[in-house]
Amino acid sequence: MSATEFYTEDFPPYNYLENDELKGIGPKIIKELAREVGEEPKITVLPWARAYKYAQEMPDVGIFSIVRTPKREDVFQWVGPIYTVRIGLYTVKENMSLYQGTNEENLEQARRVGDIAVQLGGAGEELLTTLKFQNLNKIVNINKALFLLLKGRYDLLETSDAYMAYMAKEEGVSVDVVSEAAFIGQYDMYLAFSKSTPLTTVQKWQNALDRIQKRQTAQNPS
Repeated sequence: MSATEFYTEDFPPYNYLENDELKGIGPKIIKELAREVGEEPKITVLPWARAYKYAQEMPDVGIFSIVRTPKREDVFQWVGPIYTVRIGLYTVKENMSLYQGTNEENLEQARRVGDIAVQLGGAGEELLTTLKFQNLNKIVNINKALFLLLKGRYDLLETSDAYMAYMAKEEGVSVDVVSEAAFIGQYDMYLAFSKSTPLTTVQKWQNALDRIQKRQTAQNPS
């Protein structure tokens, strides 16, 4: 069997290119899994929409780091969870006076603003659409999102706390210039395989993850 091919996106701090080297928690986990399986993975970094499309089309192809949403459930075969992220709606500090209620009240306020930046084809687009948001601005280049939020291009940005902290550092600004206006949820991230990938392959990777997590639990009991 040929080596498994993986697609991911440039989305720091989870998966990102630095001096042509792929870094972040996602690639680290996939490479560790590959060693456990006994393969050398081929990982290609693409814009999310293209990575998502390619990952559906061929056998022995996977995509990471991906949120397992209801809409995606039957599109892929799932291995995980590999880690968890906290997702929220962020705004500049000057606008936080609009979001002083309960979380539900803050979400309702967010439905009334001009626009909310979400990644095109990302889980946030699906999650917010399910929550009846109609003011979504679907963007391709998420790595410019914080810069544009600070410039007033968007009212809110849907993203994770870890991404926001990383990009604030990259932009050379204090993370305090933005705040979480509303909490959306905690979401598990997965490795997902195309439906045409043999079930034995998917199970092999899940078994490898289970073994690694079992060893980690034994080494770090709670």
